[in-house]
Amino acid sequence: MEFASCYDQSAIVLAFLNVTAVFIILTAFAGARLIAVSGRMPAGQLQAS
Repeated sequence: MEFASCYDQSAIVLAFLNVTAVFIILTAFAGARLIAVSGRMPAGQLQAS
């Protein structure tokens, strides 16, 4: 039972936070690009036919 209390999970937590941070940054760039593209196109072209 002592193993569970001594086991260091900080590497797992840091890896998860790094992946989450990268995902948030990529999502922000994708959103900004989508807004930029939609601003250049007429509204009719954005809808799939």
